[in-house]
Amino acid sequence: MWKRALQRILPALVIIGAWELAAMYLFDPRFVGRPSAILKYFLAEIQKPRIWIDTQVTFAEILIGYVIGVVTGGAAGFYLGFRPALARIVEPYLLVLSAIPKLAIAPIIIIALGIGIESKVFIVVSMVFFLMFYAVFTAVKQIEPDFIHQARIMNASRIEVIRYVVAPAISPSLFDGMKTSIVFAMVGALLGEFIAAKSGLGLYIINAQGAFNVNGVWTGVIMICVLIAVLTALIGLVERRMLRWLPDHGSGPVGL
Repeated sequence: MWKRALQRILPALVIIGAWELAAMYLFDPRFVGRPSAILKYFLAEIQKPRIWIDTQVTFAEILIGYVIGVVTGGAAGFYLGFRPALARIVEPYLLVLSAIPKLAIAPIIIIALGIGIESKVFIVVSMVFFLMFYAVFTAVKQIEPDFIHQARIMNASRIEVIRYVVAPAISPSLFDGMKTSIVFAMVGALLGEFIAAKSGLGLYIINAQGAFNVNGVWTGVIMICVLIAVLTALIGLVERRMLRWLPDHGSGPVGL
């Protein structure tokens, strides 16, 4: 356990140590920051209410948008996965919508919904929805039809087919999509906050940039990384509990 933890932490320590030395002898710390100064500033900032207010706002935007995007995207992917005729009609439209650059339409969304939390939630939903749709849609299409036919021959009801055949088949892809969507949810929330916001970590970083406060910028980045780590860990915990029947899940290939 300790060996594995050390293996994970050691690369970060090496990078931080090299960064500290480079800031001392190669680069101007006023432009790139210095880990020791960033840590000192970070510890001072977390004792103030402002950064926690901004963190709560960003967390709320991510959580609400993420849940809506996962539920709606997953449900749409599940529904169309079992209706190939309808999917052939709808999928091209979804593909075009998913290809629209969110950076291009984010200002329009903010103008329409305002600079409050609603516009950020909508942007997050627009990013998470398509990831979850294609994750579930592809997983459903890859289910072996014979498994469903055999379950029906054994007089399994529709609920039993979903529970014992479909759900186990799509669960790994579902959780992979959920974990990937967390990062995109964060990007969506920050994108909206960078354009216009009343509060949030994106606004916190923008204000630090405007004041040429590199330590403040890195403090905002650290809080963002903490949020992503916490949310990813929570999804991983749920995944391990739900996929206990899949002993090799997450272990990866043995090697070549």
